[in-house]
Amino acid sequence: MQRKLLESIAASTDELVALCRDLCRINTVNPYSGDRNPGGELAGQEYLAPILEGLGARVLLLPCPDDIYSRMDVLGPADRDFSNRPNLVAEFDFAGEGPRIVLNGHMDTVGIDGMQIDPLGAEVRDGRIWSRGTSDCKGGITTAVSALRALLAMEVPLKGSVVFESVVDEECNGSGAGTLACLDAGYTGDAAVFVDGNAGAMVLGCSGCLTADLHVEGKEGHAAYGNGISAIDKALVAKAAVDRLKAERESARPQARVNLGIFHSGVHPAVIPGRAYLSFNCVYEVDEAQSALEQTGVWGAAPIRDGFEAMLQQAQAGDQWLTEHPVRLTWVKDLVPFLEPADLPLLSDLEAAYRAVLGEDPQRANMVGWSDASYPSSLAKIPTILYGPGVEGKAHSQDEYVEIDNLVRCTQVLAVYLLGQLGA
Repeated sequence: MQRKLLESIAASTDELVALCRDLCRINTVNPYSGDRNPGGELAGQEYLAPILEGLGARVLLLPCPDDIYSRMDVLGPADRDFSNRPNLVAEFDFAGEGPRIVLNGHMDTVGIDGMQIDPLGAEVRDGRIWSRGTSDCKGGITTAVSALRALLAMEVPLKGSVVFESVVDEECNGSGAGTLACLDAGYTGDAAVFVDGNAGAMVLGCSGCLTADLHVEGKEGHAAYGNGISAIDKALVAKAAVDRLKAERESARPQARVNLGIFHSGVHPAVIPGRAYLSFNCVYEVDEAQSALEQTGVWGAAPIRDGFEAMLQQAQAGDQWLTEHPVRLTWVKDLVPFLEPADLPLLSDLEAAYRAVLGEDPQRANMVGWSDASYPSSLAKIPTILYGPGVEGKAHSQDEYVEIDNLVRCTQVLAVYLLGQLGA
């Protein structure tokens, strides 16, 4: 049966490629990408819905509540607009008792302005599909849908159930609102596979990520008279605090990087700038979240936040202007990390499926960046692994692509895994 399943997927490579290309031609750029014309996720979800209904799923377009971050006790970006940005949830219920498997991928992509390739062209060249979203995460969505399609086409008795989720707001300072909305609506399971991963690796966890905004006030004036207070000069005081945080953290934890990604100020060379804006990310690790839990009762990065606030206050203390006009610090998001144990049964089962397809063991890895896979693991205690067809280093790149061979292999691995779990 397994051999027949693998052969059927290999024989349907053209169909699999067509699905990935169709998805990638749809502009589902996150509305907060900064692009001139972001598409939003709706059109992608509407494309998938009839496909999944045709496979026999019960399909729901699930909205994100406006207060999803606060109601799930997650520090996420404020005032996010989720209008016309639904998640797609497709449920497959089979006869008999069995496990409930969650398959999750995100529909939104980062921006496409300025890419080196046609971002929505989905060109096939050199055994690859070139387009925004191919590695992150439409290739993964393609493999999950294709694995389900291949499994159902076998017409073998199945037990248990599958929940397929195509979610929104993972990218562009999003904090996983879509995955949180699915959990909030009660969509849980015995195991979760997030297809937002790279070929050849089973990812057991990810780092956490803090984001902070700093707003600095100066006094605007004509440069010729010199009667203003430069917000750039005052912002450099705030930057010194960020630099200190970076130096202290990266000397102790080289992978826990601090990156000042935005520094905006000024309107004209002849105008003393009256405002400045800085924004930085701070990566943190699982043991730090555990320490925070022990200190504060909350899994996250509260002690790091407290430490930086003290650094900022100290940096401002010797500046009379900033004493009277302190920097306004806003913590935008605190995306929590997770780490599954090496003896996780889900990992063993996925690795067995990988060996059955490729004849070798996959790598085990932890993601330095962040994934919304942290939520089912850390909040709902669902065993969770990331595994997908992506190419390492190509997510968010100007020439993003996915290998067609990896799409096929990942589909085969997922299908073999599902057959092993759901076969009656």
